[in-house]
Amino acid sequence: MYKLLPILLFAYGLALTTDDIYDNSYALIIGIDKYENVRSLDYAVKDAEDIQSMLIDKFHFQQDNIVLLKNEEATKTTILQEFSNITKKAESNDRVLIFFAGHGETEDLPDGGEMGYLLPVDGNNTDLYISAIKMDEIQTISLRSEAKHILYLIDACYGGIASIDGRGLDTKSTPDYLDKMTQDKSRQMISAGGRGEKVIEKSEWGHSAFTKNLLSGLRDSKADIEPKDGIITAQELGIYLKKRVIIDTKKQQNPKTRYLSTDEGEFVF
Repeated sequence: MYKLLPILLFAYGLALTTDDIYDNSYALIIGIDKYENVRSLDYAVKDAEDIQSMLIDKFHFQQDNIVLLKNEEATKTTILQEFSNITKKAESNDRVLIFFAGHGETEDLPDGGEMGYLLPVDGNNTDLYISAIKMDEIQTISLRSEAKHILYLIDACYGGIASIDGRGLDTKSTPDYLDKMTQDKSRQMISAGGRGEKVIEKSEWGHSAFTKNLLSGLRDSKADIEPKDGIITAQELGIYLKKRVIIDTKKQQNPKTRYLSTDEGEFVF
C-alpha cells in the first residue's frame, strides 16, 4: 500500500480539469418574460441572469465571452445573429453553451411529422415560420461551427427536431473513455420537455423547474454522478435533470437529452 501511495498522488495531480480540455469558453444566454404577442412568463429573465452568474463564478467563463439577451433585446434577428457570431467565434478547442428560457412551440406538418420552434420576444404563434426560430436552423448553425463542444440548454417545451437518440459513450465499456469524450466533437441539447408540456415556474422556487435543477445540478455539483470525478458531462446533467424535473413537476415535464450529430464527444463542466 505504501508503495502505491506515490503513484496515487501522482495520478491525482494529473487529474483532468476543464482547463486541460478547452482553450476558451463562450456562452449565449437568452431570457424572455415580456412577450409582445403571447402570454408573459415570470422568471425567464431571472433564470438567464442566474445562469450567467453561475458560469462566471463557478465555471470561470470570461464576462467578455458571454452575450446576454433579455426581453426586448431578444428579437428573432438578434438571436440568430448572436447564434451565428458565437459559433463562428469559437475555435476547434473551445466550448459553446447556449441557454434559452422562454416559449417553445410545435407545428404539425401537412404530410405528417412536426417542426419545433423557439419564440423570440417578437414571435407570434399564429405565423411560426415567419416570426419564430426553427430548431432545425439552430442545429444547422451549430454544425457549421469549428467549436469542439456545443451544448444547448433549452428551458422550453417543443417537439419536432431531428436528433439522434441514445448516442453517447458508455463509461464502463469504452476504452480510453475520458480521452475520447474530451477530444471528439459534440453537438448536444437538453430541453425542459416535449410537445404539449408546459414549462412550470413557481414563486417558491424563483425559477422554472428546469433552471432550478440546472442550477443545483451544476452549481452544487449534484449532477456529478458515477464516477464522481469533479467533471459533469452533458449526459450526467441530462440524467439528473430528467429525474429531478419529473419529481418537481409531478410528471408534467419530461426533460429530453438529444444528440444533434453523430459525434461521440461530450460537453463537460
